[in-house]
Amino acid sequence: MYKLSKKNKKLLIIFLVLFISISSLSLVKTEYYFMSPGPPYQWDIEYGNIENYEFEGNLFQLTVRRDEANALVYVWSLMIDSYDLYPREVILPDGVTPKELSEISIQNMRTSENIAIAVALNNIGYEISSKGEGVSVVGLLDDSPVYDKLKKGDLLNSINNKQISSTTEFISTLRTYSIGETISIGLIREVDGDLKTMSVETTLIEHVEYEGEPMVGFLATTVNERFDFPFEIDIKTGNVGGPSAGLMMALNVYNNLIPEDITNSMIVAGTGTIEIDGSVGPVGGIKQKIIAAKRAGAELILVPVANFEEARQYRTDKTAIVAVDTFKEALTVISQYSSR
Repeated sequence: MYKLSKKNKKLLIIFLVLFISISSLSLVKTEYYFMSPGPPYQWDIEYGNIENYEFEGNLFQLTVRRDEANALVYVWSLMIDSYDLYPREVILPDGVTPKELSEISIQNMRTSENIAIAVALNNIGYEISSKGEGVSVVGLLDDSPVYDKLKKGDLLNSINNKQISSTTEFISTLRTYSIGETISIGLIREVDGDLKTMSVETTLIEHVEYEGEPMVGFLATTVNERFDFPFEIDIKTGNVGGPSAGLMMALNVYNNLIPEDITNSMIVAGTGTIEIDGSVGPVGGIKQKIIAAKRAGAELILVPVANFEEARQYRTDKTAIVAVDTFKEALTVISQYSSR
């Protein structure tokens, strides 16, 4: 019968102790979330009764993986440059559970999908608009200036008396103001079973993720947002969440519905929220997304203007990183690079 030598027994014991110690770290929770590069997506899109075209290039949406960091991931994140850590309160507003945050993220993706389709169709020649029944507050950041003013369930319907029917309108209207400005938010709140109309004033603060962007400091969703499309378009988003896929979804739909391939067989990757007017907004995790784009072999990476300063440091001779402010500008940039 084979027996371990004293030296091998000692090495085995050390290995087992290290293995148990490392494994136990995965059971220890921390007060942080981690962010790492996610897989690039080339959307699978199904179309109804409308002619559509395949294209040979790529229009990759860039993603990140974001989740609660256990002690093992926390230590790993300190050593690996592609991982970043964020305090829990930055990612998870007060009163929102991780499950609710995931559901909100998926809902934001669905909203972004519809807006992206609308933007693509508007640029092809259709006239698409959306309707909603207001903006519902689903969570508040701990250090938000409206933490003690707004409540979960409040239905917001105006900014400085301008009517707001969706989160898209809320965000686009908010961007017309500057950090430090005071705005009045109109809302409807249920009090003792009755609906009360009221307003709250708040000073806009800088966005926790997007430098130079104003925010109020809450999570929201549009109530019963509806789009009237001339034919069916279904983007298979799966479990990918968040609004940052808007730009690339719009580009994919647009490229499927025109005979010409705007990529000219080039690998293009990008990120950015999209508004109904075609404007492109900032995103989080830009470093991780650039890393993912390079791993996918992207020759051109599109980023929002607000994220360009952080992104530009990753440019190389093989990878162009270009800031875009609108959907039409993105089309122009792709045309310029794909025709070289």
